[in-house]
Amino acid sequence: MTGRISHWLWVTTPEFYAGPDGTDSLDLDPASGVDSDAWWTCHRDTKQGDLALLWRTSPRRDIAYLMQAKSDAYPIAAQPEARKRGWSFGCEYIIRAKFERPLTLAELRAEPYLEEWSALRGNLQRSVFAIPDAHWIRLVRMIEKKNPGAAKKFETAESRRMPRRVLREEQIENHLAEDLSPFIRHGHHLELRGRQTVCSGNGGRIDLLCYDKRSQRFVIVELKNVRASRNTFGQISSYVGWVAKNMKARKRPVGIVVAQGADPAFQDAESTTRGIQFIDLKDLGFKQGSRMAP
Repeated sequence: MTGRISHWLWVTTPEFYAGPDGTDSLDLDPASGVDSDAWWTCHRDTKQGDLALLWRTSPRRDIAYLMQAKSDAYPIAAQPEARKRGWSFGCEYIIRAKFERPLTLAELRAEPYLEEWSALRGNLQRSVFAIPDAHWIRLVRMIEKKNPGAAKKFETAESRRMPRRVLREEQIENHLAEDLSPFIRHGHHLELRGRQTVCSGNGGRIDLLCYDKRSQRFVIVELKNVRASRNTFGQISSYVGWVAKNMKARKRPVGIVVAQGADPAFQDAESTTRGIQFIDLKDLGFKQGSRMAP
């Protein structure tokens, strides 16, 4: 991360902040260890290291999370879900903090120093707003007053340097979406059926939804530019179950996790089933320091 950090307000709906039972989604809980999805919609000027507060629309109507961009903004309009919703840019992200006592709309409107903030004047009707420095400082102080432990989290996030990866998950996804032949050597003859397929009611997105022409079954590909973990196994298992239930699959779908290695917990979980397969990025031809898979 270099240069000045910008601050944003990202706006989200219950579909993305609440679970099926209406409680807070585990996908947004930094303590859960759940891997984030590939991207979050953002402003085109977002840079790696920028910080964002997350506004939850009705019924919550509050600021409950601190997030940080792990990449610069990149175009996502070609992806079906983004196109349907009118989203143009996204970025990789990480949840830095969840505030146990969120900042409510009533509190925001009662703060005279925020009267001229465009987000409030516009009734928070867009998906993203810039937060000017003076307003950011005021918002941080308000959050810290309600959540004494938040001060350290803001300080840590402001100073945290995000290591830039040569290969982003989005770049890997683009490459494989154009050419699935590297999977043949691993026994899969795949054709692409969808990218970033939303698992309605599940809360996740399938990176690559494929169909194996030989085995005649759906194949779910989950991409990670980090080590696969126990949470990754839970994620891919959930997606396999969702496809089996919602795609009317005749045969049980299988899941493939593509990542830079796997931790012992993932390996132990994988050993219990034949329905989940791990493939290292390097075994598909990807190398750190290179954009190309030969």
